[in-house]
Amino acid sequence: SISFDISVLEIFWSLTRGFTVVLHGGEERISARKTTATKQTKKLDFSLYYFASDDSGGNPSDKYKLLIEGAKFADQHGFDAVWTPERHFHAFGGQYPNPSVTSAALAAVTRNIKIRAGSCVLPLHNPIRIAEEWAFVDNLSQGRVGISFASGWQPDDFVLAPQSYEKRHDVMFDGIETVRSLWRGETIRSVGPKGEVEIKIYPRPVQPELPVWVTAAGNPQTFRKAGEVGANMLTHLLGQSITELAEKIGIYRRAWREYGHQGEGHVTLMLHAFVADDEAFVCEQVHGPLKNYLRSAAGLIKQYASSFPAFKSIAGNTNVDEVFAKLCESDLEALLDHAVNRYYQSSGLFGTPSSCLSQIDKLRQAGVDEIACLIDFGIPGDIVLEHLPQLAQLRVNASSEQQPGDQPEGDSIPALLETQAVTHFQCTPSMASMLLADAKGRQALSGVKQMLVGGEALSIDLAAELRTLLTGDLINVYGPTETTIWSTTYTIDTVNGAVPIGRPIANTELFVLDKNLQPVPVGVPGELYIGGRGVVRGYWHRPELTGERFIRHPLATDARLYRTGDVARYRADGNLEFLGRMDNQVKIRGYRIELGEIEYRLRQHPAVSAAVVAVRDDKRGEKMLSSYVVLKGGMNANSADFRAHLKQNLAEFMIPASFSILESLPLTPNGKLDRRALPDPQAGALLPQEYAAPRTPMEEKVIDAWKKVLTAERIGIHDNFFEIGGDSLRAVQLVVQLSDELEVN
Repeated sequence: SISFDISVLEIFWSLTRGFTVVLHGGEERISARKTTATKQTKKLDFSLYYFASDDSGGNPSDKYKLLIEGAKFADQHGFDAVWTPERHFHAFGGQYPNPSVTSAALAAVTRNIKIRAGSCVLPLHNPIRIAEEWAFVDNLSQGRVGISFASGWQPDDFVLAPQSYEKRHDVMFDGIETVRSLWRGETIRSVGPKGEVEIKIYPRPVQPELPVWVTAAGNPQTFRKAGEVGANMLTHLLGQSITELAEKIGIYRRAWREYGHQGEGHVTLMLHAFVADDEAFVCEQVHGPLKNYLRSAAGLIKQYASSFPAFKSIAGNTNVDEVFAKLCESDLEALLDHAVNRYYQSSGLFGTPSSCLSQIDKLRQAGVDEIACLIDFGIPGDIVLEHLPQLAQLRVNASSEQQPGDQPEGDSIPALLETQAVTHFQCTPSMASMLLADAKGRQALSGVKQMLVGGEALSIDLAAELRTLLTGDLINVYGPTETTIWSTTYTIDTVNGAVPIGRPIANTELFVLDKNLQPVPVGVPGELYIGGRGVVRGYWHRPELTGERFIRHPLATDARLYRTGDVARYRADGNLEFLGRMDNQVKIRGYRIELGEIEYRLRQHPAVSAAVVAVRDDKRGEKMLSSYVVLKGGMNANSADFRAHLKQNLAEFMIPASFSILESLPLTPNGKLDRRALPDPQAGALLPQEYAAPRTPMEEKVIDAWKKVLTAERIGIHDNFFEIGGDSLRAVQLVVQLSDELEVN
């Protein structure tokens, strides 16, 4: 028997029945979803990425020195690829109007490194021309090219193909298939001035299949479509967090598997990068050039902000073009300072070969396969070239197959399954997915006689794939820790629809009840309660929580039921089906948030006797976190105190936008919290400091503008915009409104 997340009782049970128990303690690293994961052994590729702005006015003879010499260095020091983009008619990215031309130059001065377009804006070109140009570069490089195709977004670029702009996404995916067909040597028919023409490309490429990426700015549908067509992914962190990226990579990989492609695809992430031996030196070198680089990008975006992918999902009914067009220089500078600081801290690869490893680990956990290091964002080229060895050292540190804390290959789960001749295996669905993605894992699983999968919901696709692979039994197991791990089992013979969690094990009772603790009919959802010998006594030194989760058994004396918080229903065949959670888990701005975790931290504040957190819609219909607190007698606190307290343990996205003081929390007649009776958060909202009213007509006008943008009723002159519900887009709206009303910049 080999197991993961098992109890002592399971070990003893197995030992007393003649089993040899093999425990593996480091497999968390296999699952990119585990928040407690250790470092993975999966290889992470590093490449160089170029996207310079051509507004420096420097010496023309040195314009491409960093490109050429950087590619030579990468070619000699184990980097995987070098990427160049396509940009037209503006300074930003203007050094690279056609990636096939740039790539031909790099092919002539390198021998090993792969040469890729990052990206080729396919709707601007005839796909026949793309196939022929890159077939030439493939010959010149002896089979080292790859292309990431983009749909484009900047309207001015489409003077080359104005008819393609409106349907550019469809044009891109159609064109990808045309390029692929031509690359394979197939003949296509195209319309010429005198009828149809049969087309084959020359020269014939070296590679029989063109490595293809799709460039995505963050649209989940693009990730899904790329998985469907079997293309790799190229993306960035502009407009999306690492957490959001991980979810989209999950969408991509699921689509990849659903459409029957081999492997799991390849995700490349572009990051601005500068690595040196001194943190202070890195910060000094990066800040100014990165700000100027983003300023150049802002100049490009300003005229057509609504077309830029990062703004589409957050704009709502706001006319983003109009808002950005009205920004004056001082407003733009303030936004750039904010953007640089945030990007430096969370979205780049800046630091030493050691300090950058934490960012690498986050990206590896998110499912990234390759980091494309954008190095030409304004730091003088000679300084960048001088510090490429440190970037190479980071690549070695991060890409080593045997990192500190990793286990040797012989101790991996596939190796243990085979060397120990394991017959019974237990793991989570997440781990099972990772094992299936690896050839050695699939081979090892095929010899298992009985496999138990539990701890998470088992998807239909995963169950079907496991059932096809395994020759022995496949059992879906369910149960919380509070009932001694497992409470139900279901043996999967065939997969038809959702996978049930089955029937209770021995000495276990299951009840699906409504809010009145009455049994619900077959097929009707309710909350799942568990009784029997496996139910534990309660939580250590947590009598209130114990009383809430462990209730008196309605049908037996001296017995209790555990309230799981899971939603389930009975099927007609008597098996249970898991439907989800009843907990207050919410999703705001792409983040999954457990309200109970925030409430728990709030109650730890010395001035708080009770607290509750709810999701409310502001007057624009956007969701926000609102907290309500009851203070202990004689104690005071303000929202700044609460924010400082919460930031010690919680991420920024979990900090409520408002804090309201209540004399007591509203309760239902039976004494439970009545969330529907919580007042409007503005009614008792705390200000970060003691309220100070406006003193002059100018201050009144400014506060009126704040109230309109934040839909707030009371704002004081000492309030912090970002601490009372403001964000970057609302800040831009505020600036434009003030500029119009006060006729000042």
